[in-house]
Amino acid sequence: MATTSENSGDPESSMGYQSNEEWITRITRLQDTLAVCPTDILARGELATLLEQLEQPEEALFHWNAILACNPNNLKAREGVARCRRRTGRFLQSNR
Repeated sequence: MATTSENSGDPESSMGYQSNEEWITRITRLQDTLAVCPTDILARGELATLLEQLEQPEEALFHWNAILACNPNNLKAREGVARCRRRTGRFLQSNR
């Protein structure tokens, strides 16, 4: 029996079943986009979310902080930073 769950906003809850090749393709596409336009907040946010899904919170934290450097009021990035800090045990460290 198949079950469905609502997306709670947590990147892990939205992770589908994808092959390694699909993950690599997505990461490569996003990295290529950021190489051309490092301030592309949408691409950087998607990459950060993907890295969280792949259980790489320190890498994701780097990208969330880069978004906040461009847009300090970005709620999605602030939430991403909080999640990554929880996962890495870096609760009280500043963005700097």
